[in-house]
Amino acid sequence: MFCKVNLNLILFSLTLLIIPSYSSSFDIELTVLVPAHQRECFHQILEAGKTIEVVYEVVTGGELDINYWFYSPTNRVLQSDFKKRDGHQTTKLEETGEYRFCLDNSFSRFSQKQVYFSLRPVNERGHSQMGEATEFVVTPTDQEELGDMQNKVQDIRETFERIYDNLETAQRYQSVFKNYEVHDRITIENNFDRINFWSVINLSLMITVTVIQVITIRSLFETKSAYGKFLRGRN
Repeated sequence: MFCKVNLNLILFSLTLLIIPSYSSSFDIELTVLVPAHQRECFHQILEAGKTIEVVYEVVTGGELDINYWFYSPTNRVLQSDFKKRDGHQTTKLEETGEYRFCLDNSFSRFSQKQVYFSLRPVNERGHSQMGEATEFVVTPTDQEELGDMQNKVQDIRETFERIYDNLETAQRYQSVFKNYEVHDRITIENNFDRINFWSVINLSLMITVTVIQVITIRSLFETKSAYGKFLRGRN
């Protein structure tokens, strides 16, 4: 009977450990088109004391640069970057309210920019917060019934957290590699279009020059050709 109770408590504890609470957490990933001479801003209500991580990267467009602004609820500039391809910033919030994140392409005359943007809360280790439910600890009554199994439950909990952090890190790397892949693919497609365009131009010029050369040579040997007479300097 004691073993069955311990087993039920362990399963119940593990269930609470691996189910995060998403009520106060968020993880935002966007790919945004910012037209030339314009600015795109995003608003998010955040709580004081939280640490957030912001990642942005210009995927395509122009010189692959963008201006970035981060405003507090009191319209104070917390962070700013100018004409950068990408950025990775971590900030601890001091105010509760509506924060504003702006991607500014006003300096560009013609080129629109495609920008990847990510916003998420992180803990002190720089990993995404799993939620308040992951901090679950068994009650004193449960501790008495579990006995020495409490340490094993704690070890399993830490193992789950490490697995979660590793999976999340892998997912972030996949997102970065995906952005690189999109950028490389678009660059290859643009180069392919340029090669095709200039190949057609060069081929057209070669055909035109060949036709002119053939006409010129034939005219030199034709006595009645006005063009031939002009080339030979005769009236």
